[in-house]
Amino acid sequence: MMSLSSMFDFVVSLVIDSLFSASSEKRQKRKLSQEWKKEKEKRHLQRNYRKQKREVISKYGIPEFDLVLKEQSLADEIIVFGRTRRVMILGKMYSFSDFSSCTYTDNQRILKGEAAFVGKLNNSELPSFSGLEFDSYNTTKFERSSISNKEIITHNYNLIIKLSDSSASVIKIPLGSNMDKVNELLEVINSIISFNSQPDFSQIKEVVSWSS
Repeated sequence: MMSLSSMFDFVVSLVIDSLFSASSEKRQKRKLSQEWKKEKEKRHLQRNYRKQKREVISKYGIPEFDLVLKEQSLADEIIVFGRTRRVMILGKMYSFSDFSSCTYTDNQRILKGEAAFVGKLNNSELPSFSGLEFDSYNTTKFERSSISNKEIITHNYNLIIKLSDSSASVIKIPLGSNMDKVNELLEVINSIISFNSQPDFSQIKEVVSWSS
């Protein structure tokens, strides 16, 4: 027969297990609810993005060039529409004739390397000596040398497009450290500037490597 003390311990144990189980279940439900909410928001953004892009394509034609800087966001995309001679840059539409020049800047940072110290034992320089029982011991010397780590250069590129209208500000497109995107977009915009007086936009395709 279980004593009162044992019975009390058993009941306390059941209560504690029940509380922990309920708390764990609540946390699990909360986590699943948050994940479901995030997935729902993601699907909503995807639907809106596809709808907006269909509307833009319906108005301006099939894109000749499309550079995505951030997924599911027309405000982070550069799209060239050859047939209508329009370029959407970060959510705003421009005409080919709006562009005057294009270049880029690099707001780079140089991170200084820190010195690393390496120690080693060297027993080749000091003489040996004899102990009490005439055993020979080599005396060692601890050497400390420093190694300088190389400097690290971080890049932060911005594409700068100057507009033909002198009263308007330039267009600044942040591209981070991706030099490939800088070169690709620089070539596209400069090709448009060079050929924007041509009646046939297909001539630009021969100069630029277009992306889908």
